[in-house]
Amino acid sequence: MSYEPQRFAAPDGTEMVVLRAADYERLRALAEDGEDVALALAAEARIAAGEGTVPGEVVKLMIDEALPPLTAWRRYRGYSQAELARRAGLSQVWVNRIEAGGGHGSQATRRKLAAALDAPVWALQT
Repeated sequence: MSYEPQRFAAPDGTEMVVLRAADYERLRALAEDGEDVALALAAEARIAAGEGTVPGEVVKLMIDEALPPLTAWRRYRGYSQAELARRAGLSQVWVNRIEAGGGHGSQATRRKLAAALDAPVWALQT
């Protein structure tokens, strides 16, 4: 038995479609795959545009010691939290809070931290 999606107009004129649940789940999975591909292509474009990469040592710190990216970059540069805070024009308390997962900071804060670490902003995201 063949099934064709049913189309109808809602009372407000919105066009609606009724699908089998299995078809809906397949389409949803494909959309998620498409989003993953789009994110990967965007990252590839940033790297190609010279927005930076992540040194292997930073990746190793994140994997081997389960460090968040900001902490791994800070250790890679050899900075204490106080030194990073000074270079970024932030308080050491705020740097500690971000590293501990208690906040992410504003875009401006993330840009300051990235500049102080000579790291791409995207590479500090958790």
